[in-house]
Amino acid sequence: MHPWQREKAIELAERMLPPEEFARLMSLETDDTGFGYDFFGLEKESLLLGYCAARVVYEHWLRVRSEGHENIPLEGRALITPNHSGVLPIDGVMIWADLLRKLAKPRVMRAMVDNFMGFLPFVNTMMARCGQVVGAQRNFEDLLRADRIVTVFPEGSRGTGKPFSQRYQLIRFNVGFIELSLTHRAPIIPTAVVGGEEQAPMLYDIKPLARLLAFPYFPVTPFFPWLGPLGVIPLPVQYHVVYGEPLHFYEEYPPETVSEPETVRMLAAKVQLIVQEMVDDGVKNRKSVFGFGDD
Repeated sequence: MHPWQREKAIELAERMLPPEEFARLMSLETDDTGFGYDFFGLEKESLLLGYCAARVVYEHWLRVRSEGHENIPLEGRALITPNHSGVLPIDGVMIWADLLRKLAKPRVMRAMVDNFMGFLPFVNTMMARCGQVVGAQRNFEDLLRADRIVTVFPEGSRGTGKPFSQRYQLIRFNVGFIELSLTHRAPIIPTAVVGGEEQAPMLYDIKPLARLLAFPYFPVTPFFPWLGPLGVIPLPVQYHVVYGEPLHFYEEYPPETVSEPETVRMLAAKVQLIVQEMVDDGVKNRKSVFGFGDD
């Protein structure tokens, strides 16, 4: 943004947000490199506008309920590892907004996005300006060295692309987040998201079309592609997000453990089991997919 655009963005955010919420976000430190954004492209003014937009969905459409914020450190590095679902990665956006909104000290969650997102015009710039980073190994490492909160979806795009018949059945976790945790002594925060599976029930994946477009999948849902762009709007389900107790594997396993594939796989499976149990509990205890009957 140009300087005058940044001023207008701040003025707009101040009008759209309650005073206390605006003040919280303005207190964020973004490590400005001197050009208005940090090393990875995060720009506070873009973050403010992005949050204003996400806040509408968070409050009025998906009506996010969350708990366990005491398990997230207010300073220092950490890895948040949620389940992944919903065709579009709206679950990541809701976690991003939730941490800005609910933590005693707001923190910007830096999510690792699929590589193909980095090649989408406008979308890639918007995501970078709001703090998200393409999932390259070096990006992970640099963010952790800078003591950031990083969200890694161990299921990857396979999670968002699973068919509705397999809803809330976690796909085998990738192990990269374990290696990062052990190498950089970063606690792992197992996280469960309930609601995303129903926001866009995926009935079928047109694989030839996905390959042609270089997408991980091409979904067919009850509304897409039949309604065109309108078909990607998520259903107004209610989101429930729970942050579990931190896992400090690095206290027992030294960094050299990353060269032991069986041990790394075992630790990833342990995290997956914890997240799966949290998800199962969330599904069991909710009263309605759309939040009817919940307080």
